[in-house]
Amino acid sequence: MTDSTDRNIEIVLPARTDMAATLRVLAASLGADLGFTVDEIDDVRLALNEVFTSAADTDADDRISVTFRPAGNHLDVIMFLLGPDRIELDDLATTILRSVVDSFENVNGTVTFTKHAVEARI
Repeated sequence: MTDSTDRNIEIVLPARTDMAATLRVLAASLGADLGFTVDEIDDVRLALNEVFTSAADTDADDRISVTFRPAGNHLDVIMFLLGPDRIELDDLATTILRSVVDSFENVNGTVTFTKHAVEARI
């Protein structure tokens, strides 16, 4: 029997805007594996992009940790900066996240969000 953490994917990237595409590709693949529709995959990609852009270029040496936790018909994503800087979401990013994911929170600079495959047939 496998532990649910066996499916988790953790990645650490430079916190530079040109790295966001890497996360979007990974998210699209995970979403497809979970049975997400194209619209649901786009929602996850947009959420990732908003959080990543909010964190990017805070400091030339910053790195961002992203953990994907796929389970059943949903995907949890946890993002935070390694180092002293914290992810701060502006009003626009917060509004976008509220409209594209099922839940999210930003606690002490760690952003966590969840997207369910509501429209997909599992």
